[in-house]
Amino acid sequence: MTSDEGVGDRSDNNGEPVANRDGRDGSVSHESAVSSETQRANEGQQQQVGPQTVRDAFDTLESDLSRLEAVVRQSEGAPRDELESDGGQETGVRPTRLEFETVVGRLQDVLAELDGGHRVINRRSGGTITPLDPDPESINLADIAHALSNLSRFTGQGKRFYSVARHAVHVSREVEARGGSLSAQRWGLLHDASEAYLSDVPAPVKQTLPGYTRAETRLHTAVKNAFDLEVTAAEERLVDAADTDVGRYELSIHFPGFHDEAGELESDHDGLGVDAPEADLAAATDAAKDCYLQRARELGLE
Repeated sequence: MTSDEGVGDRSDNNGEPVANRDGRDGSVSHESAVSSETQRANEGQQQQVGPQTVRDAFDTLESDLSRLEAVVRQSEGAPRDELESDGGQETGVRPTRLEFETVVGRLQDVLAELDGGHRVINRRSGGTITPLDPDPESINLADIAHALSNLSRFTGQGKRFYSVARHAVHVSREVEARGGSLSAQRWGLLHDASEAYLSDVPAPVKQTLPGYTRAETRLHTAVKNAFDLEVTAAEERLVDAADTDVGRYELSIHFPGFHDEAGELESDHDGLGVDAPEADLAAATDAAKDCYLQRARELGLE
């Protein structure tokens, strides 16, 4: 597949709609499937919206939303430490974020079904990938290294450019210093690979950004499959802990007036560019990509 294939019937990388094969705008028009069906229903016709899968999805959404509403109403006024959901059908506890994500995810899928499927973006190596419905065959290390080396941590608000690629290398080395297995070190390097296709969203925003966690989880699964990577729950926890502590250290460097407590690190973080002097941006991204690919070679990922 060339870099142009698959784009004409979906969208470009900026998300702008482009013409479908029948020449219509790829975006949802004012006379969308939902509004058109609603209008026909109002005229007394008993047609239903979309295929059976869409109707089933709406039925499930209605049930899930009713349950979430009941749980939220039951939990109003209760102390936060008493509001831990078991993810089941109890309505006396606060629902988990996963439950909200599940509902939003179903809604995303319904919209995609009505709009002809999830949209694609171009890849640096050529061809396309569908970030919201990723195929492991469309994921490769070169694209990940290129994208992450061009993405800045902290939405670009740090003291200077500091790439997600360097952060990932830092996490991988911290996992190694803490005695992590080869699989854990590899996941440490790849734990932010989803951002190569979704971009970097700051953690405080992710907490209440509907649908992002679900999309991120889908991409994480695709990345693991692409590299035949099996990671245990314990290894996941180790990577998460290293990621948190490395992040705190980075914050203390880039925002010293707001984040004075650095994470406790066991790795040698010199030379990873966390507090590197000012440099040409092109040179910085090239160096970050080289650093990422070198670490990947060390871990046998190339």
